[in-house]
Amino acid sequence: MTSRDEAVGLLEQQHSAVAELLDELDPDAFARRGTMGGGEWSAKDLVVHLGSWEEIATGVIDAFGRGERPAVEDAFGTPGAVDRTNEVEVERFIDAAPGDVLARFEDLHHRLVGAIRGTSDETWSAPYPFDPDDDTLGERVGTLLSSDDGPFMHASVHLPDLRAYVDSISR
Repeated sequence: MTSRDEAVGLLEQQHSAVAELLDELDPDAFARRGTMGGGEWSAKDLVVHLGSWEEIATGVIDAFGRGERPAVEDAFGTPGAVDRTNEVEVERFIDAAPGDVLARFEDLHHRLVGAIRGTSDETWSAPYPFDPDDDTLGERVGTLLSSDDGPFMHASVHLPDLRAYVDSISR
């Protein structure tokens, strides 16, 4: 299992890599749709997406700490829930100002890191009864923020597309 410190390290490393690339985009390039991953998304949509999953993970930590079943567990009980969540979140911020989206991205990341750091090792490794695939709270958070590269590596799967887009406009 990934320790709290390891989780924070992975999340911080990826967040910094994303933020560094975003710094190279002006507001128009940041919001230009159809530029990410061969689909309709913009870098702004990607930031909404990454932030939304960090918000979901923070909510799981908070609910678990209160002894409650996280609401997201009910939402993920149906087929296609992840794709629907992604669509709803991106659409929710489609008209938001780029600066507001970036501020939200930073705020949600800081909240997640704070929630992980504020969780005791005992709680992090406590049994997680709300998802049959994850044995502990730490594993559940890692799964919510995972990619093919592993737990807490969500942003890593999107970095190549963001890097390619930034490189394409800086030539």
